[in-house]
Amino acid sequence: MASSPGARIAELVREVTGAIVDDRDRTLEDLGVDSLAMIEVFVAADREGIDLRALGVGPGSSLDDVVRAVDEVRPAVRALPAGGPLQGFARAVGGPVLRWWFDLVVTGAEHVPASGPVVLAMNHEGSLDIPISVVACPRPITFMAKRELYKNASVAWALDRLGGFRVDRDRYDLAAADVALAVLRRGGVLGMYPEGTRAPGRLLPFLAGAAWIALAMGAPLVPCILDGTERAREARWPRRVPIRVTFRAPIVAERVDDVRERRTRAQRVTADLRRVIADGLSRTDAPA
Repeated sequence: MASSPGARIAELVREVTGAIVDDRDRTLEDLGVDSLAMIEVFVAADREGIDLRALGVGPGSSLDDVVRAVDEVRPAVRALPAGGPLQGFARAVGGPVLRWWFDLVVTGAEHVPASGPVVLAMNHEGSLDIPISVVACPRPITFMAKRELYKNASVAWALDRLGGFRVDRDRYDLAAADVALAVLRRGGVLGMYPEGTRAPGRLLPFLAGAAWIALAMGAPLVPCILDGTERAREARWPRRVPIRVTFRAPIVAERVDDVRERRTRAQRVTADLRRVIADGLSRTDAPA
């Protein structure tokens, strides 16, 4: 007799975490299921036609709760963002202004592959990081933006039309993972900030999400160094604040299908990525 979808999900949790899942009352957090592990489960479930986004599970959910929900819920239809319909206009109109006002210099743009899926990983210095990266990158970017930015209706409208999609850093955000993978499947450029939040003047430890996504899809991981955007508030006069954007050679991320090996390798690739960006900034304020 074939196992139910929920039972298969329980097996996936065991495969990802290496845990012996015999107590369905234990929470996912107790079982060692962090955000990256849950995304692994999501991807594997998606291959079976099960959409875990509809579950709304969190670290405090028990495995039994998840199994029941999987067996009861119908797969949901996924929607992608508009793909930045105003990004081209913003680049054409706002690009020259930003380049002039901030004395913007871009180097290494040839390191961004001209076609195919790319994960663009950037340090996060200030509020100008998104528009500056949109102007500097030779290809359109679809980028993750933290949920908090969407509290303002005007900012949310602008982010959506510039190619942004929200990510909730406080839970298993399977919807954001779904969009990120879909961007790469259609051959696009996915912009991510591995620090997870802005850290003006210092470099925080990197989260492994960008490396994991690159390894899951076999997409090159391009480091992008943003330098000077943290001083944007000082730019009361044109060309007083120089901003430098440097693209470095892609870090090769061949596709890894084994879920446990992918997580292990993602940590190594993340360390390599942070070293490249730290070298470009000459900053090592926080441990890798």
